[in-house]
Amino acid sequence: MWTYVLFNIKSNLKRKENLILVVLFIICEIALLFILNTKSFTESPYQTSLGISIASVLQKNDPKLYQEFMDEVNLIRQTIDKGEQDGKEKNWKSYCEYKVKVSVLEAQWYMVTSNMPNDSYFEHADVLEELRKEYGLPDLSQYEKLIVQKSNDNNLYFCSMQQARYFDYLLKHDLTPITYSYVDASSVSLQIARYILPVVLPLLVGLLLFQQRERRAKTEKTILTISGVKRKYVRWNLISDVLFVLLVVFLPILVYMIVLVPFKGVSNLIYPVLYYKPGFTGFHYWDTQGLDHIELVASGLTNMSVNQFTTPGMELMPLWQCTLFVTFGLVLSTTFYVLLITVLSKLMKNKYLSLLVFLVVLGLCSFASPLGNMQKINTFNPMSYRDFGMNLLGTSYFGYFAGIVIVGLYSVILYLVSKWCAKKVRV
Repeated sequence: MWTYVLFNIKSNLKRKENLILVVLFIICEIALLFILNTKSFTESPYQTSLGISIASVLQKNDPKLYQEFMDEVNLIRQTIDKGEQDGKEKNWKSYCEYKVKVSVLEAQWYMVTSNMPNDSYFEHADVLEELRKEYGLPDLSQYEKLIVQKSNDNNLYFCSMQQARYFDYLLKHDLTPITYSYVDASSVSLQIARYILPVVLPLLVGLLLFQQRERRAKTEKTILTISGVKRKYVRWNLISDVLFVLLVVFLPILVYMIVLVPFKGVSNLIYPVLYYKPGFTGFHYWDTQGLDHIELVASGLTNMSVNQFTTPGMELMPLWQCTLFVTFGLVLSTTFYVLLITVLSKLMKNKYLSLLVFLVVLGLCSFASPLGNMQKINTFNPMSYRDFGMNLLGTSYFGYFAGIVIVGLYSVILYLVSKWCAKKVRV
């Protein structure tokens, strides 16, 4: 089998048309990395800052307690001023410490002013209490009786909670804050996966493989007459085609990683990214509560939406682990695209028609499920999962686990159809 697989890969790599496509693909990647690297110098490592709002919720019937609270607030404001200056001067360790302190106090204040029961609503409250003690921060709950009326706007707690854990992780692992467009040996694969591959991968598969039937027609009828080979032939072709595409996609990425190691190292392999846990662990559709748009805000390497800031479902994952999950999704997507073009080329006599149908089908599916689409029916649209990084990190309303199941199911169906097509070949 492997002799046949290697033969197919080598013959594909020798084709002039394929070499041109590979060169164009590599040029696009290098241009992207240059643009991202330039852009990263102008971005903020974290674009969200809340601040503690106190004016409208306090009463002054206990002047002594009120004054104690205002003294604490003045210290917090001094911390904020110093932290913002540290950020401008790129004193990152001091900046991260400031972000932890302010975020813990913000989260604590939202707990104090909220009318939600602490035991059923405030996730990671125990972690925040540990951080409060660790960083020597005041206990704002002692000022609860100054509050005139508790608030119904509780969602900002989750944003502060996420910031506190995020920057505490950076401090404890001695990591420098990085921006959404940051490129190094650790992040280059994720950047290419989310900026180029959602569009380019199906195009690559279609253009690299649409001529396969003509080249194989000369040997296919002979091979299918050999006893015991016919039922394995589809699997052999699938493996060779998938490996060929993956070689084209991942070999340049591996080269970029090796080239970038001397410049910035690989310490950011443990850099934290925020992912949407309910969509990662189960067949979960993100309930957006009728919102019809997404406002994106960068949080390190995670391009979070405003909706994500108001959900308890965001958790931390190291970059290396995120990269592995995204890569697995890409391998599954590649298998799906290869099987789709294979089946279409079997069912249609004209190779150009099969390529056109392939691109039209995927294009229409992508158009039906854009980034901001919230129709539950698109849970079953394979192109809702064209960017597994988006699904994993929560920017999409459709979760990572659902994508693995749906794309995997379509791949199984297409594989069975391709085997049926092979049986119908007249020999």
